[in-house]
Amino acid sequence: MAQLVLPFLFGLGVFTSLGLSIGVLFDVMRKVVANDITWAIAGQVLLLRLPEYLVLGLPMAVLLGSLTAYSRLSTFSEIIALRSAGFNPIRLMVPCIFGGLLISGLTFYLNDWVVPQTTRQAAIMIKQVEDTELRDFKKKNIIYPEYHRITEETGDRREVLKTLFYAEEFDGETMSKLTVLDRAEVDTSRIITADSAQWQTEAQGWQIQQGSIYQIDMNGSFNNIRQFETEFLDISDAPLILATQCQRVNEMTLSVVDLCLDSLKLSRNEKRIRTLQVKKQEKFAVPFVCVVFGIVGAAIGLRPQNSSTGASVGLSVAIVFAYYLLSVISSSMGVWGTVTPFVGTWLPNALGLGAAALIVWRTG
Repeated sequence: MAQLVLPFLFGLGVFTSLGLSIGVLFDVMRKVVANDITWAIAGQVLLLRLPEYLVLGLPMAVLLGSLTAYSRLSTFSEIIALRSAGFNPIRLMVPCIFGGLLISGLTFYLNDWVVPQTTRQAAIMIKQVEDTELRDFKKKNIIYPEYHRITEETGDRREVLKTLFYAEEFDGETMSKLTVLDRAEVDTSRIITADSAQWQTEAQGWQIQQGSIYQIDMNGSFNNIRQFETEFLDISDAPLILATQCQRVNEMTLSVVDLCLDSLKLSRNEKRIRTLQVKKQEKFAVPFVCVVFGIVGAAIGLRPQNSSTGASVGLSVAIVFAYYLLSVISSSMGVWGTVTPFVGTWLPNALGLGAAALIVWRTG
C-alpha cells in the first residue's frame, strides 16, 4: 500500500493542475488582464473550481499510482518472488482494489456534495463582478408534481399525485401567474390561483398574493370559492430548486437530479429526461472509475517489463484519453436513446474491467 501513495500524490498534483490550467486558469487570466475581475476574485474562482478538477484528477492519479507501483515491483522481480510464494494475481491486486474503493468514496462525496455548490458559487461570483444577470433567473413554465403513496383496501400501495405546482414565469425572486392543484386531503381538493408567490425561508413556505381558492368535493362540484389578498402555501421549496438549479447539469446534486426528473414526468421532453438519467448514473459511474483504473493499472503493471516513471505517465495519459473518448461516445448514445442511460454510462467501466481481466488471465 505504501508503494502506491507517492506515485498517487504525484499523479494527483500533475493531472489536477493540468486540468485546472486548461479549463479555468487561461480564462481567468484573460479576465484579469482585461480588468474584468481582480486578482483576489481570480484566486477565489480558482479555489472554487479546484474540487471539480480534483474529481477528474483522482481516477487518473489512481491509474498512475497503481501502474507505477506494480511496474516497479515487476522490474525488480518482486512480483515473480511473490507469485513463487503462492500469491496469485488477484491477491496481489487487493491493496489496489481497496485503495480504489476508498478514493471512489471520496470522489463521490466531492462530485455530489462539493462540486455543484462550488461551481455555482464561482459562476455567481463572475456574473456579479461582470454586473450581468444569471441565466438561471429567467425561467418560464415551472411545473412541479409532488406524489405520495396511499394504501388501498386490498393492502396494495401505489403512488398518486398529491400536489401539482405551476408558475408561468420566474424572475429569480418571484413566481408569477400561479396555479396549484392540492390533493393532500382525501375528501376534498383545492385549486389555487394567484398573481405571484415568493418563497419565505424562515416560514419554510410560499407567500402568495392576489388570488382565489376553489374548494372541490368528492363529486367534482365547487362547494366554496374564496378570494384573498395574501395567503400562506405550505409546499416545499422544490419548485424554487427546480427553477434555479435544473438548468446547468454540472451544478446538480443527486437529489436535485431526482427532483428534476420528477418534474419532467409530465413533459414529453424525452431527450432532457435521458440527459438527466445519464447524469444520475454518472454520479455513481464516475467515482467507480477509480476502482476500474486501479485494477487496469495493476493488471498492466503485473506483466514483466522494464518501464520508467515517464513511460508510466505516458501510458496513463493514453489510457485516460481512450477511456474518456469512449465515455463521451457511450454517454451520447445514452442521451440519443441508442442504448439505455444505464448501459451508456456504465459501458466504459465494464469494458475497462473486461480488459483488466483479460490482461490478468494472459499474465497468469
